[in-house]
Amino acid sequence: MAAAGLGNPAGAIAMMDAGVPRIISGQVRNEIISGGVFVFGSGATGVVSSGANSMVNSDLLFTRDASGGQFNGIAIQTTAVSGAIAVATDGFFLLVANGTLIGGEKVKCDGNNAVLSVGSKTMATYTQHEDIGRAVTAGASGGYALIQITP
Repeated sequence: MAAAGLGNPAGAIAMMDAGVPRIISGQVRNEIISGGVFVFGSGATGVVSSGANSMVNSDLLFTRDASGGQFNGIAIQTTAVSGAIAVATDGFFLLVANGTLIGGEKVKCDGNNAVLSVGSKTMATYTQHEDIGRAVTAGASGGYALIQITP
């Protein structure tokens, strides 16, 4: 099973790129982030303005162990403390399964860098934006599955 700060021990393994992954860059927020870890934006308000001319990489701060609706992508490589980060925001990746996955099911991140099935939920209990993509292959708990991330 994946754990805090750890994802696939081999890092971010992109498969069948199909023109992706889409990658954005930014800075790490006072920590080291391992490649393959789920990340989300974490910064102060008011760091961007209305113009592109003032936007810099350090305006985008990322932290690790995304969960639920807090998911922007997957760290591509291991970073330095407060270093630069490349984040895949779309693509096909080999990810750890937390529970049984069936191909085609929507998946969400579990806060420990693994994915689990969103499952069948009624609209009253389903949070619209908790899914991060779909399983392309089936996977057993603790094993790997090919996941298309589309946050």
